[in-house]
Amino acid sequence: MRRLSLRLKLTLLAAAGLLALVLAQAAVLRVTLSTLVQGHVVEGLEHDLDTLYARLLESERPPAEFGAALGLVYSTPLSGHYFRIQGPGGVVRSRSLWDEDLKTPDVPVGHRRITRAPGPLDQRLVVLSRGYRIDGDRVTLSVAEEVGPLADAVARWQGRFLWATLVAVALVLGLQLWVIRRSLRPLDAAVAACRRLETGEARPVDDRGPREIAPVLQAVNRLVRHHGLRLNRSRRALGNVSHALKTPLAVLGQLADDLDAGGDSATARALRTQVSAMTGTVEREMRRARLAGKDHPGAGFQVRGELRSLAEVLERIHGGGVTLDLEAPDGVLPLDGEDMLELFGNLLDNAWRWAASRVRVRLWVSPRHTLEGIIEDDGPGLPAERRARLGQTGAVLDEGGGHGLGLGIVQDIVDQYRGDIRYHESVDLGGLRVEFTLPLPGYGEDP
Repeated sequence: MRRLSLRLKLTLLAAAGLLALVLAQAAVLRVTLSTLVQGHVVEGLEHDLDTLYARLLESERPPAEFGAALGLVYSTPLSGHYFRIQGPGGVVRSRSLWDEDLKTPDVPVGHRRITRAPGPLDQRLVVLSRGYRIDGDRVTLSVAEEVGPLADAVARWQGRFLWATLVAVALVLGLQLWVIRRSLRPLDAAVAACRRLETGEARPVDDRGPREIAPVLQAVNRLVRHHGLRLNRSRRALGNVSHALKTPLAVLGQLADDLDAGGDSATARALRTQVSAMTGTVEREMRRARLAGKDHPGAGFQVRGELRSLAEVLERIHGGGVTLDLEAPDGVLPLDGEDMLELFGNLLDNAWRWAASRVRVRLWVSPRHTLEGIIEDDGPGLPAERRARLGQTGAVLDEGGGHGLGLGIVQDIVDQYRGDIRYHESVDLGGLRVEFTLPLPGYGEDP
């Protein structure tokens, strides 16, 4: 399962926080506006209720006629302003209620209650009710006002405000994503440097960055410098050993010639064999030291073009008569050019040396971002027990220097790239079949 990137995690975390903030803000705003609207309406109803109570105490007119005293809206049918008086003599309603009634609670004397109730034509009403004692009788006065249009207007304003807030949140998230990308850009450079290091290219990165990232960049630069210094020391040490051994080996070779001239051919032959083995060991180790590449090697390997050039060189070395069937991808792969020339040079040289008339090379990039290949020849091949020794250090499986020559170097390269190589019998051509896989660092991935 692929892990989420740090950019995506930070963005999702910020989005979740902002969304929670927006939802909390919307809830608080809804409650606040509802409270303000109801408070404004109740303030007006308090005034009307006090007026209704005063008229009821002063006037001898029927309570139903108080609507004119309270205002025209209490006399206009279905105006949205209503009152209701419930006492021992029954219920008296404002003319604005027409034939409808108003649902009001039973409120004790001296108490007040605010409720919401449906009104005529499904109006949404806020009802203020209060209990009084008049002439020894318990009376409940209620006044109501429609708040539907006001609530709808507030809801529309709240919706527009919410949409504007969401747009602002999207802009903030976009800005934050840009800031995150810009802040983490030095890490992309560090990843690229590590990938170049895998292919043998030691190039430092700019260690200027945010305080939290700068130590990582500095550690990458220290690794790059250490890698370069270690390679230089290794090359220098092997060079010194090589030069130091040249004179003793030359002396031993001269001694072998002297022994041969003196008639001791067996001792001279044994001595030359050991000198040749030591010389081959020195040359092999020197070639292995160069596998990590130079200080500034090629950035990649152009498969088709380089293999065509290798084939031309092998034709000049071994002569004509061998046909190369090549299937390879175009373009440049993220592999060190010198390493790949060493690998394919040894594999193709062995195939060319033993092929009767044909060498087939098939290379492709797999969906797993690896370079996979098969190299076959139509030569005599090798038995299974001898194929098992191919690639082992010092394993030369024939005196003539055929299969096995340089395959130790090939194995070192494959191991360095954490790849895999196998040797089989070619079913189609009858000779040796070499199958290998090399990971492609960073191929097909976004930084």
